[in-house]
Order: sequence, then C-alpha cells, then structure tokens
Amino acid sequence: MQIHYFGLSSFKIITKEATVITDPFDKESGLVPPRGAADIVILAEKNNKLYNATSGISGEPFLISDPGEYDLKGVTITGIPLLQDEGRYVTVYLIESEDISILNLTHIREWNIKQDDLDDLGEIDILILPVGSNSVLTPKLASQIAHDIEPKIVIPSHYDTDGLKLPNEKVDVFLKNFGGKAETMDKLIIKKKDLIQDKTQLVVLEALR
Repeated sequence: MQIHYFGLSSFKIITKEATVITDPFDKESGLVPPRGAADIVILAEKNNKLYNATSGISGEPFLISDPGEYDLKGVTITGIPLLQDEGRYVTVYLIESEDISILNLTHIREWNIKQDDLDDLGEIDILILPVGSNSVLTPKLASQIAHDIEPKIVIPSHYDTDGLKLPNEKVDVFLKNFGGKAETMDKLIIKKKDLIQDKTQLVVLEALR
C-alpha cells in the first residue's frame, strides 16, 4: 500500500487493486486541485465546495459521499457521520485493505464519536487526522485523540502548506504537542508486516505538487 498527500484532507491511497482519492479540494484553497485517475473517490462533506472538486479526477471512479458500509475492489470503507458546529455533519471513514486499517478523520473540528462506535472500528493501524486549528482540530486536541486511539502510525493533515489561503497552523505546532520525532517522506509505502507493534510512528507526508 502507498499513501500520498495532496494537501488539506486530500490523500491518494494506492492498494493492489484500487486507487482511492479523498476530499479533492477546490482551487479557491490557493492550492492546485488534485488530479489523476482513481477507482474510488471519498467525500467527507459532499455539499462543501472546498472539498468536493472531483472534476480533476479521471477514470470512472465510484463516488462515496454518504455514511454507510462499502466494499469494492478489495477495499472496505465504513463512513461514520460526526455532528459539527452549526448543525452540519462531516463523515469520517475507516478504510481497510491489505489487512491494514486506516481511520481518516478528514476535516473534523469536533471529536464527538460515541465510544461504542469507536470500539466497533477495532484496532487502528494508521490514523490520519487534521491538526491545523481554525476550521479543524486544534493541535492539542488532535494530539490527545492520537494518544487515546494508539494507532501504529499517525499522519497529520490539514495544516499550513505553501500557497494555502486558509489560516491553518503549521504542522510543527502539532508535532510539539504530540511529542516524539517525526519522519518526513514524500509517500508512505507500508505492508502489514512492517507495522511496529510497540510504539506509534509519526509520519509527515510532503504534499504533492
């Protein structure tokens, strides 16, 4: 499995059978919108223009934009809606493939998942969580969530990157709150057997350009 980062809450996850793209963002963000072929596109908030710019995605991808359970091309996806401020919902997704489980907290600002729902997700191998404050989690809350879930790998998202017009915090603020040393890489290549069992690895992915 490979995981690439476009910026904000947009990732490309490549498995043996499918390419998944999450939350392709609009050019109004100041960043170049994600482009490329995909088999599956996942939207956490389908009515939010910033995160539903699918026009740059080629192929004939299957669109997932609502909570529920989906199973296609060797990928199982479970969407859980979380109530946010102003009565809106943002869906977080558990993505499972190649015996690896990824919990993507997309661009939530409030962490109000029921404990039973969290327990039902099982053991989380990789946690992707927004850390930039303002419209998403604060670095302090994101750090607390990561320590509570205890995944094998933590990947921060939705922080300040070159060209971004949103007033996000830099990733360093989260890293300081979380503690430990981060590895920076252009993509994460991972197999189940590579996951370290006794500690959490912190990975910062460089945004694709």
